[in-house]
Amino acid sequence: MTNYKNIIKKILFLSLLFFIPYESYSQNLNIKESDKTTSADSVKKAIMVYHINPDIDFVYSKPEKFQFFKYGVYDFVTNSKNTFQKKNITKITLMTVATALFIAFDQQIFDAAQDFGDKINLSHNNYQKTMISIGGFPIFQGPTDLGTALYFLGDGWIHTTICGSYFCYGLIKDDNRALQTASQLAEGLISTLIIHYTLKHITGRESPWVATAPGGVWRLFPDPIEYQKHTPHYDAFPSGHLATAMMTVTVISENYAEYKFIRPLGYTLMTLLSYQMINNGVHWISDYPLALAIGYYFAKSAVNRGRKVVNKNENVQTSEKNSGLKSFSISPFYDVRGRIGITLNYKLR
Repeated sequence: MTNYKNIIKKILFLSLLFFIPYESYSQNLNIKESDKTTSADSVKKAIMVYHINPDIDFVYSKPEKFQFFKYGVYDFVTNSKNTFQKKNITKITLMTVATALFIAFDQQIFDAAQDFGDKINLSHNNYQKTMISIGGFPIFQGPTDLGTALYFLGDGWIHTTICGSYFCYGLIKDDNRALQTASQLAEGLISTLIIHYTLKHITGRESPWVATAPGGVWRLFPDPIEYQKHTPHYDAFPSGHLATAMMTVTVISENYAEYKFIRPLGYTLMTLLSYQMINNGVHWISDYPLALAIGYYFAKSAVNRGRKVVNKNENVQTSEKNSGLKSFSISPFYDVRGRIGITLNYKLR
């Protein structure tokens, strides 16, 4: 048990360390009021430029208050409408084919995963212990063995803590990138939560540990009351844990692109989580392709809205309406005193 506890601590430490924001060079640029006759232009916004590599800069303004909630719901509505467009046909087809192939072999893969778990003495159950309670009501339940710790990698507490760490860091350091990352993570949590719970209530698929047939039975549009009473019989597809994990890794790796280890480490932790969710009978492997697509898609939507990417060779930027800028360009300057730097040309919305 002592060895398990040490392993658990290392896994949780690595997973949290991975998501702690790293400080990189940034430059504050104060935007002057271009037109005092309009209230929108009278607001001064601090813009921070982060040099990712010799060719690319990321530009961030501070997120609006509670924009994560507004756009979390907005992403669900608009992206649901825009999903089935011609440009997405190839991606949708590949995801559908992958899901169908996995469904055909779900039971065999599940059995093999549990057999492997037995060989390495990895539990098929979740052993959690109440570690924080208020008035006898459990607030936080943590893992007590290795298998539960692997499953805990996808727990909401992990993602909420990650989001909170970026928010606190951004406030303390006055770091727009960290604040936008926190906002994007919160936005992604809301949108992925809405979509995966909606799909679960539509598909009604049995989890492996309560399956009444190989691969689990699908009961489309289950009765909501019955769903709440016997949730494992209806909530396997898709995996909310994996969708949220994919969203988190994507948001952070996109914003902190200069740190090349983020994706490999994040995907490794996601692989461990994915295996354990099969080993403990929570998910089938066919629950994963759609979950990964959901997490990636909503993460990209949040990131594209919350930052500008400036290619210094081409003066090209990608952004959406929440950037606070209508147009933007950046270029080097050199003055008579020998000072060098950059100039920022902009128009406020």
